Amino acid sequence: MNKDLRIIVPGGLNTDLIGLGVDRLLGPGELTLGGAFHVGPGGKARNMAQMAAVWLGPGKVAMIGKTVRDPYGLWKVPLDALKETGVNTDSVQILDFEQSGRKFPGIALIPVDQSGKNQIYCLPGINSEFGPADIQAAEEMFRTATKPAYLMLALEIPLETVNEAIASARRHGIRVILDPGGIGTERRSGAGVETHNYASLRDVYLIKPNEFEAEILTGVPITGYESAAEAAKGLLNQGVQYVMITHGAKGAYLFGEGISRHILVPEISGSEVHDETGCGDQVTATLTACLTEGLSIEQAAESAVRAGTIQFHRKGIQPVSKEDVFPDSFHIF
Repeated sequence: MNKDLRIIVPGGLNTDLIGLGVDRLLGPGELTLGGAFHVGPGGKARNMAQMAAVWLGPGKVAMIGKTVRDPYGLWKVPLDALKETGVNTDSVQILDFEQSGRKFPGIALIPVDQSGKNQIYCLPGINSEFGPADIQAAEEMFRTATKPAYLMLALEIPLETVNEAIASARRHGIRVILDPGGIGTERRSGAGVETHNYASLRDVYLIKPNEFEAEILTGVPITGYESAAEAAKGLLNQGVQYVMITHGAKGAYLFGEGISRHILVPEISGSEVHDETGCGDQVTATLTACLTEGLSIEQAAESAVRAGTIQFHRKGIQPVSKEDVFPDSFHIF
């Protein structure tokens, strides 16, 4: 048994090319000057793996993924960041550039304006070839993880790979935390997403969309608590146990059996940085990490919202630790 492993994260490894503090987010054919260039590790699932490892410590989080040794060394950025924080990368395949057909690692182009709003252009590269067989090759990891263990998923990988990961988690008694980041509006059908294309929500312990993803999934525009409750009801009726909808500066809404809450964003002082890159990933990672440590779903959600708020006041992806969230002690509950 892998006595330390508590969180398994299949997903893409991206390198983020970020333009910080641009004058504005552009429309078609427009150009603007200004801002600062930053290169950092990215990919929603990879971000979440690193963030959870910063919270929990080395050896408790493992990543399943695929990258390629490109001639510019872009592949090293996300992989090195995982290793530095103690994520197990034994199940990350590293392919040769020529043998891969000269494919590149995943790249994200991210302009961030002066108020912290961003756009993300994700070029999946080799991530698009991350398939069910890659999950099957890591089956032993699912079998030997110490229970209760969690699978953290985003939707930036092929849906058949998502389905295989959820099926493996079900076979081995692992709870699924689904962050639907990466879901596209092209998957929407009528009042919601076409559910036949991905695994049943009955196999999902908690789903954590932001307000835009919640609308894609349910057809309900999220404007506040009441609309969030309506959207959550539709997801809960499909079998998911808990729904947490994040809503930017308005905080988050948590729903489940006996739970219906609006969690407000805390006030954070001491930083003029506003960058929403990675905030949702930080929320999912902190939530999952707290659950592995035995916190209740409400305690974990409150901690996650605080961590996401701290991330908003940092440039790029700078994972939030326990000490950042609870400076006086590791736990306040």
